[in-house]
Amino acid sequence: MRYILAVFVYLFLNSAQIFGQGYYHSPNDTLIAVTSLDQQVTLNITQIHTSNDTLQFVWEKLNVTMPIEWEATICDNSNCYLSLVDAGTTLPVLPGDDGLLLIHCTPHTVMSVGIIQYTMYEISSPNDIDTLTWIINASGLSVITNSKQKEYFVVSKNQLVWMGNPFTNATISIISMTGQQIEETSLNSSEPLNLNLQNGNYWILMKTDSNFYNQKITIQHEN
Repeated sequence: MRYILAVFVYLFLNSAQIFGQGYYHSPNDTLIAVTSLDQQVTLNITQIHTSNDTLQFVWEKLNVTMPIEWEATICDNSNCYLSLVDAGTTLPVLPGDDGLLLIHCTPHTVMSVGIIQYTMYEISSPNDIDTLTWIINASGLSVITNSKQKEYFVVSKNQLVWMGNPFTNATISIISMTGQQIEETSLNSSEPLNLNLQNGNYWILMKTDSNFYNQKITIQHEN
């Protein structure tokens, strides 16, 4: 009996770790879209419901970096707002249903790359905060993401080092997970970029003459 009870407790604890949140973000917590001027894109991050509980989500604007000429709105399962409003609360998500947070974005006039970030948490777990990110590339450059690229940056001895074909005069932006632009500079592939970053995750955005690179890096200093 004790053995059976121990197995039950073990399985229960492991299932709680796997499904503890009661949901996960699909297809991911970060979406990237490539579009052109005056062509609207719609990007939906769905909260897939994995529990038998009723869920409700609170979301709040974290960062918006895009030209003022661009137009963007946000929707959840209760409302489609006329702009990127500061915050909202979804309707309750019943078992069998899923949540959503959806961005409509139309780049007007200016060719660029926009970043929209919102935080989200389930109302009963306010400390379990996720950051959702939408990257809209209307720069006219082809986009190369982590899953596709054979060229990439590595972090070595507090330097950002490029591993790939050479380039000159690229624009590099380093952006924190809170949306703060840490640095923006021009760089040649032969020149490592010195980093002065705290532990954590960061976005690296790079524009060359022909491509736009997007990569997430992790800084972990040794004690």
